Amino acid sequence: MNILLTGGAGYIASHTCVALIEAGYTPVIADDFSNSHPEVLNRLEKITGQSIACKTGDVADAAFMADILRRHDI
Repeated sequence: MNILLTGGAGYIASHTCVALIEAGYTPVIADDFSNSHPEVLNRLEKITGQSIACKTGDVADAAFMADILRRHDI
């Protein structure tokens, strides 16, 4: 089951991402990297052994969010 994780490259959300994967979910990250760095995604993939879906953009952008929700069946 896909689940949206906003700010997923941040400190707390990146740990949440690992926990979600361990619980059998497929996180889809939405992040603008204003308080994080894209390198976190590489680290998450190394830790989990899975590819992490990430879309870069602002969660305040309704069209951006609608597209993610639709494309990833969240």
